[in-house]
Amino acid sequence: MLPDITAPRLEHASEQVATERASAFHSNLNLTRELAVTAFKLKYTGSVLGYAWSLVKPLLIFGMTYVVFAVFLLRGRTSSSENFPVELLLGVVVWTFFADSTISSVSAIVSNGHMIRKAYFPRWIPVVASTLSATMTLAVNMTLMFVVGIPLGWFHLGLQTLLIPLLFAELYFLVVGIGLLLSALFVFYRDLGHVWEITLQLLFYGSAIVFPFTLIPQRFRMLLAFNPMAQIIEDMRRAVVTTAIPWSGQILGRWTFVPILAIFLVLGLGFYIFRRLSPKFGEAI
Repeated sequence: MLPDITAPRLEHASEQVATERASAFHSNLNLTRELAVTAFKLKYTGSVLGYAWSLVKPLLIFGMTYVVFAVFLLRGRTSSSENFPVELLLGVVVWTFFADSTISSVSAIVSNGHMIRKAYFPRWIPVVASTLSATMTLAVNMTLMFVVGIPLGWFHLGLQTLLIPLLFAELYFLVVGIGLLLSALFVFYRDLGHVWEITLQLLFYGSAIVFPFTLIPQRFRMLLAFNPMAQIIEDMRRAVVTTAIPWSGQILGRWTFVPILAIFLVLGLGFYIFRRLSPKFGEAI
């Protein structure tokens, strides 16, 4: 009976494929990390304040919105138990991440056109790297906010705080989905960058950042809660700032799944459009 010589060959081939895939994964991971770190450093290169801008920018936005809304427009309309100033600060920090990451993602492919024309690598890497660069800034801002706020009693931490990682994951999926979609379309439609900046202004006031949900008329409250950013920010406030405000699920009731479903639809659509258009990037850039 002849020995079976095909089994060792197949086993060797499968091991080789596994090794090549692991090597490609590590190469892609290293490239993503290098691009993210480089983007984070270049963002503040040449500025006087340098990395301090990652802290100053959300503080300036918070200061302006606090004076306009908390001091003047909403004075006496929010209760002390809601702790609206800290709600506002948290909302501004989260929104700054959302705006910065999506804006940088829009031009992620075009700004790396020289790399795309000269070398082959997964085209999603510059997009993910741009979102990770913004995530670094978010991590710095959130850390500073908690380091300062916890001793001062700004936050109400408990078991509900354990939901924060899930909410950040939800936020990141939304950012990546929008980033993939916009970066792919921007290669062919350069006006999209200006359109998105205007859209962000509308979304800022449509995400219940500068006013609490409790001041929204009941007939509009559920409609606004369908917005994934409004849902994420409201639940983050409920998880770490105060228990005096409702969860988004209490507002939406049986429609709680809608904003979460919207995030995965955006992520799926972004991945689909990006995959369809990515083979044409080299010609269009």
